[in-house]
Amino acid sequence: MSVMPTDEWLNEFLASQKFNYNRKFEDLQCSILCNRLVEVFNGGSPEEIQFELQQQGLFQPHEKIDIKKLQNQNAWKIVREEFIYLKKRWSGPNIPIYIFPITQEQTMTNKNGVAYPNALFLFIGELEKEELKALFAHEYNHVCRLQYLNKSLNEVTLLDSLILEGLAECAVEEFYGDKWVAPWLSYYSLDKMRKIWKEHFLPQINIQGLDNHVEFLYGGKLPQWIGYCIGYEIVRTYIKNHSSNKLHIKSSKEILVGSDFPLQ
Repeated sequence: MSVMPTDEWLNEFLASQKFNYNRKFEDLQCSILCNRLVEVFNGGSPEEIQFELQQQGLFQPHEKIDIKKLQNQNAWKIVREEFIYLKKRWSGPNIPIYIFPITQEQTMTNKNGVAYPNALFLFIGELEKEELKALFAHEYNHVCRLQYLNKSLNEVTLLDSLILEGLAECAVEEFYGDKWVAPWLSYYSLDKMRKIWKEHFLPQINIQGLDNHVEFLYGGKLPQWIGYCIGYEIVRTYIKNHSSNKLHIKSSKEILVGSDFPLQ
């Protein structure tokens, strides 16, 4: 599979915009891009796929996109080479990888990625080479971990989600340096994280379904990004106490037990 030729799809989309004045750009995006993704989403409609990907960062159909800018920074080549390297390093699966321009509505960052068990999507603007490699590694680490867990997204526990994010950030730190880890990982002291862990996370640690983990990961009533921070510290302290060797094929419980976070 490897990196799909989405630059060719995007050029087709732009050409169709010029010659289909009477057709909505949203319909063109749906037919030219999302129609090609039906198998990835197990038969979901192109309209459902379009909505899903737009929530993750896919450019809006009316936005002006610059494909040449992404081609000039060798986005497809860089990701392809990194995929070959990490696939061998992590004994990872051979999945399709889709690169698209990120929406201009994404003002906080110039990048986003989303990993599914059978595919990976990157939504990007102009990035440094190492930044793009780190983004891909974070998402591909998710894919490798989900393959090991062998659970549906509705079966994944809160502990699994925390470890999932922690593993990805620690992999980025190991391969590309702390410059490219998420900035919010330093928001809270270890003592504060342990306190929140005991009060709010431990009682719900086995709750299943990614939709039920949003509050814990991103915050709201809880502090912002707290789950990401706790997951990172669980994995980081496990590595400190043991090693990072074959970490993505250890159970979530084993990683937690070997960390500096209490079980009760």
